Amino acid sequence: ESRDIPRASPSPVMRVAACLATAAAALPADFPSVPMKGLNGTMRMPLYGIGTWQYNNTVAEQAVLDSFKLGYRHVDTATAYGNQVGVGKALAQLALPREEYFVTTKIMGGFNATATKQNLDNCLKELNLQYVDLLLIHFPSDSSGHGGATSRQEEWQALEAWAKAGGAKAVGVSHYCEHHIKDVQKVATVPIAVNQVQYHVGMGTAPATATDDKDFMTSQGIVYQAFSSLCGPCPPPYNTELITGDLVTSIGKAHNKTGAQVALKWVVQQGIPVLPKSS
Repeated sequence: ESRDIPRASPSPVMRVAACLATAAAALPADFPSVPMKGLNGTMRMPLYGIGTWQYNNTVAEQAVLDSFKLGYRHVDTATAYGNQVGVGKALAQLALPREEYFVTTKIMGGFNATATKQNLDNCLKELNLQYVDLLLIHFPSDSSGHGGATSRQEEWQALEAWAKAGGAKAVGVSHYCEHHIKDVQKVATVPIAVNQVQYHVGMGTAPATATDDKDFMTSQGIVYQAFSSLCGPCPPPYNTELITGDLVTSIGKAHNKTGAQVALKWVVQQGIPVLPKSS
């Protein structure tokens, strides 16, 4: 989508987060971040990271290298993206200690306990890492849409066990609505750190059904993280509306910013982490 890095003005959330002790990552003290619940206490989650959806291994590797040169310290990937090997190759080339950057990956939903552990172990193998900072269950069901409360609870419990054994510093979900979260909360023994969902300009007054129950997530202390904040998956011509559309470009012109920077700033100024991408 865009390689523009959103530079949010320091907010109370960021200033507090910068002072918090971290259980996993020692980001630079002034790096924009939000507090997030980890297995062993509060962590700092970068306010922006590089997304890698639809990238193959080669493109993902280069995108990670380029973004980190621009100052990024967070990369988001998933087993479903098929590019964890490429992401891992890029991370191996970084001249940074492991604790100074943040890695998120995701496994599909609908797995039983055995398959969950197998997929989680494979994440670390493909990324060539000893742990990830954040591991998410990508969907509340399998790829065919099958899976209910019992399935979600079994997969979550297997994820918890794996994380407690050292595989991840925090765990969470993606594409979950309120009732999915409540299914997990019935068995969870560690915090649900994050719910990663689509959120962008134009959704500020959208109903809960469109925002995956944003207000509920906030009420539960779950970080509400946005993907596709430039509306990349939107059908043409809307897929460029938040980059070159009249609204964002007119606002940007008044502040000497690009349309993409305006769209991303609208999200991050709410304290919501974003995952822009570019190739």
